[in-house]
Amino acid sequence: MGTHVGGYMGKVLQIDLTTQEVGEYPWSDQERALYLGGKIMAAKILYDHVQAGTDPFSAENYVVVSTGPLSGTGAPCSSRFNMSTVSPLTGLLASSNCGGPFGLSLKKAGYDALVIKGKSEKPVWIEIVEEKISFHDAQDLWGKTTSETQEALGEDRGKIVIGPAGEH
Repeated sequence: MGTHVGGYMGKVLQIDLTTQEVGEYPWSDQERALYLGGKIMAAKILYDHVQAGTDPFSAENYVVVSTGPLSGTGAPCSSRFNMSTVSPLTGLLASSNCGGPFGLSLKKAGYDALVIKGKSEKPVWIEIVEEKISFHDAQDLWGKTTSETQEALGEDRGKIVIGPAGEH
Protein backbone atom coordinates (compact mmCIF):
# COMPACT_ATOMS: atom_id res chain seq x y z
CA MET A 1 0.00 0.00 0.00
CA GLY A 2 1.37 3.39 -0.94
CA THR A 3 0.55 6.66 0.74
CA HIS A 4 -0.23 10.19 -0.32
CA VAL A 5 0.90 11.58 3.04
CA GLY A 6 4.42 12.97 2.75
CA GLY A 7 7.16 11.57 4.95
CA TYR A 8 5.66 8.11 5.23
CA MET A 9 6.48 4.84 3.48
CA GLY A 10 2.86 3.67 3.55
CA LYS A 11 3.23 0.34 5.39
CA VAL A 12 3.12 -0.81 9.00
CA LEU A 13 4.50 -4.28 9.71
CA GLN A 14 2.75 -6.51 12.24
CA ILE A 15 4.70 -9.37 13.83
CA ASP A 16 3.14 -12.04 16.04
CA LEU A 17 5.90 -13.60 18.14
CA THR A 18 3.63 -16.45 19.31
CA THR A 19 2.87 -17.78 15.83
CA GLN A 20 5.75 -16.13 13.94
CA GLU A 21 3.19 -14.80 11.49
CA VAL A 22 3.96 -11.55 9.69
CA GLY A 23 1.55 -9.26 7.91
CA GLU A 24 0.67 -5.69 7.20
CA TYR A 25 -1.10 -3.74 9.93
CA PRO A 26 -3.91 -1.66 8.40
CA TRP A 27 -3.05 2.02 8.79
CA SER A 28 -4.81 4.37 6.37
CA ASP A 29 -3.78 7.74 4.99
CA GLN A 30 -6.61 9.25 7.01
CA GLU A 31 -5.05 7.80 10.18
CA ARG A 32 -1.57 8.98 9.12
CA ALA A 33 -2.89 12.53 8.82
CA LEU A 34 -5.04 12.38 11.96
CA TYR A 35 -2.46 10.69 14.22
CA LEU A 36 0.63 12.49 12.97
CA GLY A 37 3.97 11.21 14.22
CA GLY A 38 5.22 7.94 15.61
CA LYS A 39 4.28 8.40 19.26
CA ILE A 40 0.66 9.31 18.51
CA MET A 41 0.41 6.44 16.00
CA ALA A 42 1.66 4.02 18.67
CA ALA A 43 -0.75 5.38 21.30
CA LYS A 44 -3.71 4.89 18.94
CA ILE A 45 -2.67 1.32 18.07
CA LEU A 46 -2.26 0.44 21.75
CA TYR A 47 -5.59 2.07 22.61
CA ASP A 48 -7.34 0.06 19.90
CA HIS A 49 -5.85 -3.34 20.82
CA VAL A 50 -4.70 -3.54 24.43
CA GLN A 51 -7.53 -3.86 26.94
CA ALA A 52 -7.49 -1.84 30.16
CA GLY A 53 -5.93 -3.85 32.96
CA THR A 54 -3.80 -6.00 30.64
CA ASP A 55 -0.73 -7.38 32.40
CA PRO A 56 2.18 -5.49 30.79
CA PHE A 57 4.27 -8.69 30.82
CA SER A 58 1.60 -10.81 29.12
CA ALA A 59 1.38 -11.89 25.50
CA GLU A 60 -1.70 -9.64 25.15
CA ASN A 61 0.42 -6.49 25.47
CA TYR A 62 1.82 -4.91 22.31
CA VAL A 63 5.10 -3.14 21.62
CA VAL A 64 4.92 -0.53 18.87
CA VAL A 65 8.13 0.75 17.29
CA SER A 66 7.33 3.74 15.14
CA THR A 67 8.87 6.53 13.11
CA GLY A 68 7.53 9.95 12.28
CA PRO A 69 7.34 11.77 8.97
CA LEU A 70 10.75 13.41 9.46
CA SER A 71 12.58 10.15 10.30
CA GLY A 72 15.13 9.43 7.62
CA THR A 73 15.15 12.96 6.22
CA GLY A 74 17.98 15.45 6.49
CA ALA A 75 16.06 17.50 9.06
CA PRO A 76 18.00 18.20 12.27
CA CYS A 77 17.45 15.60 15.01
CA SER A 78 15.36 13.43 12.67
CA SER A 79 17.23 10.15 13.14
CA ARG A 80 14.72 9.09 15.78
CA PHE A 81 12.19 6.36 16.46
CA ASN A 82 9.70 5.72 19.23
CA MET A 83 8.94 2.60 21.30
CA SER A 84 5.62 2.41 23.13
CA THR A 85 3.87 -0.21 25.25
CA VAL A 86 1.84 -0.53 28.43
CA SER A 87 4.00 0.38 31.42
CA PRO A 88 4.56 -2.24 34.11
CA LEU A 89 4.92 0.62 36.61
CA THR A 90 1.73 2.58 35.89
CA GLY A 91 -0.39 0.36 33.63
CA LEU A 92 -0.60 3.35 31.26
CA LEU A 93 1.26 4.25 28.08
CA ALA A 94 5.03 4.07 28.33
CA SER A 95 6.97 5.63 25.51
CA SER A 96 10.64 6.12 24.76
CA ASN A 97 12.10 8.23 21.99
CA CYS A 98 15.42 6.87 20.75
CA GLY A 99 18.18 7.96 18.41
CA GLY A 100 20.47 5.93 16.20
CA PRO A 101 20.18 4.17 12.86
CA PHE A 102 17.17 1.94 13.56
CA GLY A 103 14.49 4.42 12.46
CA LEU A 104 16.28 5.06 9.19
CA SER A 105 16.80 1.31 8.67
CA LEU A 106 13.10 0.69 9.25
CA LYS A 107 12.17 3.35 6.70
CA LYS A 108 14.70 1.99 4.18
CA ALA A 109 13.04 -1.42 4.56
CA GLY A 110 9.77 0.29 3.56
CA TYR A 111 7.96 0.51 6.91
CA ASP A 112 6.72 3.34 9.11
CA ALA A 113 6.28 1.16 12.18
CA LEU A 114 6.40 -2.32 13.69
CA VAL A 115 3.49 -3.66 15.71
CA ILE A 116 4.80 -6.55 17.81
CA LYS A 117 2.44 -8.79 19.70
CA GLY A 118 2.49 -12.19 21.34
CA LYS A 119 5.30 -13.98 23.11
CA SER A 120 7.89 -16.35 21.70
CA GLU A 121 8.49 -19.66 23.45
CA LYS A 122 12.24 -19.25 23.00
CA PRO A 123 14.57 -16.31 22.38
CA VAL A 124 14.45 -15.04 18.78
CA TRP A 125 15.76 -12.11 16.84
CA ILE A 126 13.96 -10.73 13.83
CA GLU A 127 15.64 -9.69 10.60
CA ILE A 128 13.81 -7.28 8.29
CA VAL A 129 15.18 -6.81 4.80
CA GLU A 130 12.60 -5.07 2.66
CA GLU A 131 9.74 -7.56 2.14
CA LYS A 132 11.63 -10.47 3.74
CA ILE A 133 11.14 -10.99 7.46
CA SER A 134 13.06 -13.82 9.13
CA PHE A 135 13.06 -15.21 12.65
CA HIS A 136 16.41 -16.42 13.99
CA ASP A 137 17.34 -18.39 17.09
CA ALA A 138 18.75 -16.00 19.70
CA GLN A 139 19.71 -18.54 22.33
CA ASP A 140 23.40 -17.68 21.85
CA LEU A 141 22.61 -14.00 22.55
CA TRP A 142 20.64 -14.66 25.74
CA GLY A 143 22.34 -13.20 28.81
CA LYS A 144 24.56 -10.82 26.85
CA THR A 145 24.57 -7.09 27.56
CA THR A 146 23.10 -4.74 24.98
CA SER A 147 26.60 -3.79 23.80
CA GLU A 148 27.63 -7.43 23.42
CA THR A 149 24.42 -8.22 21.51
CA GLN A 150 24.84 -5.27 19.16
CA GLU A 151 28.42 -6.32 18.47
CA ALA A 152 27.42 -9.95 17.86
CA LEU A 153 24.76 -8.90 15.31
CA GLY A 154 27.26 -6.81 13.32
CA GLU A 155 27.55 -3.26 12.14
CA ASP A 156 25.68 -3.71 8.87
CA ARG A 157 22.19 -3.53 10.39
CA GLY A 158 20.06 -1.09 12.33
CA LYS A 159 18.95 -2.84 15.47
CA ILE A 160 17.05 -2.66 18.71
CA VAL A 161 18.28 -5.09 21.34
CA ILE A 162 17.47 -5.99 24.92
CA GLY A 163 19.86 -7.06 27.62
CA PRO A 164 19.38 -9.11 30.75
CA ALA A 165 16.88 -6.61 32.19
CA GLY A 166 14.65 -6.98 29.13
CA GLU A 167 14.98 -10.76 29.24
CA HIS A 168 13.56 -10.82 32.75
